[in-house]
Amino acid sequence: MNLNRTMRRGPSHRRFSTGLFVIGLIAFLGVASAARAAGPPDWVNGSSKKYPAALYLNGVGQADTRQAAEDRAYAAISKIFAAEISSKTQEWEKYLQSDSKGRSEDSRQISIEQATQVSTKKVLENVTIAETWLDETKAIYYALAVMDRQHASSALRDRIMSLDLKVEELLKQTRQSGDKLQTVRALHSAVENLLLREAYNTELRIVSPTGKGSEGMVSLAVIHQDLRQFLARNFKILVEVNGSHSDRIRAAIVEGLNRRGLPVVPAGSPAPDLQPDVVVRGAAAFEAVQMPAGGAPPTRFVRWSATFDLTDKATQQVIGSVARQGREGHLTASEAEARALRAAEKEVAAEVGRQIADFIYGKEEK
Repeated sequence: MNLNRTMRRGPSHRRFSTGLFVIGLIAFLGVASAARAAGPPDWVNGSSKKYPAALYLNGVGQADTRQAAEDRAYAAISKIFAAEISSKTQEWEKYLQSDSKGRSEDSRQISIEQATQVSTKKVLENVTIAETWLDETKAIYYALAVMDRQHASSALRDRIMSLDLKVEELLKQTRQSGDKLQTVRALHSAVENLLLREAYNTELRIVSPTGKGSEGMVSLAVIHQDLRQFLARNFKILVEVNGSHSDRIRAAIVEGLNRRGLPVVPAGSPAPDLQPDVVVRGAAAFEAVQMPAGGAPPTRFVRWSATFDLTDKATQQVIGSVARQGREGHLTASEAEARALRAAEKEVAAEVGRQIADFIYGKEEK
């Protein structure tokens, strides 16, 4: 009896189960269809409602792997700053231009590149990966990098304020110090900090919701000019070179020092008002050398060597020394010597300038 009743309900029960299956399948297909219709997040192809441009800087990256997509998203934001910093760099180079044949000063004295690298690295610390998305049909990852404008602006303003306080203290030292070496070091440090401030302020204008920066109390160009004038009035360097091609070697050293904003007194016995603070004294030598024949035509070689001492005139202490040598070759002896001379000029001038700059401006912390 029970069995017959169960058997009679069988077809109806199967129809009910089939109905449920169909309903479930329709629902599943509807969800899948809706998911396909939704497509990628809005930020993949344009602006993001969740991270609007008024509040965030956005960068989108795409690649075959998630990590590569994230790296490209970071790079997309980095490019925003790089473009603006690049245009500003030309302006700063004009500020820091030397009077020596219109050339820009050596990067050891005022490092524009270092300042921009430091500032950009700091500001990019505020970038995060907000979202990622995988396009399964193409196997491509997308990543959205965002920078909260308000947060980044606050961080940049804090750094600028810190630099302003540091510059203020340095300029106070220049007014109070009776030591010209301490004064020039303080002025030089103030210029470097103002350059870094300029870089931060450029980035602040990019990230600030208002597009405005923070005006400073002192000018980079003005303080840099103060540094150059102080050096011209208070520091003198005497360069004496003996040996072969002494005039050429001396001229190269003088030009290198002038490019760093360091004044050089005329050779010989300086006038009383031009007594040097630092004396550069040395010699260069050039000689032809025989090398084993390596084939035709024969090559001529010239070996060069140069040694210099750098002396603090006030204390008579040796503050630096330069010892360089090299060898250059060519088919003709005259061209081999010309090449050797150019190599000597370049290496000696660069090293003498670096060591004197280290002494006058103070060695940079690594």
